[in-house]
Amino acid sequence: MARRGFTLVELVVTMIIIGILAFVALPRLELLRGWDEIGYRDKLRATLEYARKAAVAQRRLVRVSIVNSGLSVDVQAQTPEGEGAAGWLPLTLPGSGANGFAAPAGVTLTPANDTVIFDALGRPDAGKAYVVSGGAGTVTLEAETGYVH
Repeated sequence: MARRGFTLVELVVTMIIIGILAFVALPRLELLRGWDEIGYRDKLRATLEYARKAAVAQRRLVRVSIVNSGLSVDVQAQTPEGEGAAGWLPLTLPGSGANGFAAPAGVTLTPANDTVIFDALGRPDAGKAYVVSGGAGTVTLEAETGYVH
């Protein structure tokens, strides 16, 4: 009676070929590239909205600095009444424990270097439009209201 099935050598060779194909072919597919850009766009939008709300809630200036497509958020140390030392303190972003984040690899923001300052009424110093690479979209900051869309 003949037995049917695969030998151990056939299985090992098949596994090696699959491993080589996965190592060579999958990185070229760039399956996650679009997701990184969309996620970064959404994080940029949420950070700008949070900075505006923090400026209103704390009645202080809040600064969003964009350096090499990475963001950091700071709040003015001095109160509107003039208490405290002049300068900027890091404003911790919700859920991160940090006051900023970097752009994922291969994702860029235009302009890559910029600063937005929100006043105590939530108005930015100027209206801006930020373009995220890869067609993920544009994040627009309205000059009069600070609305982010």
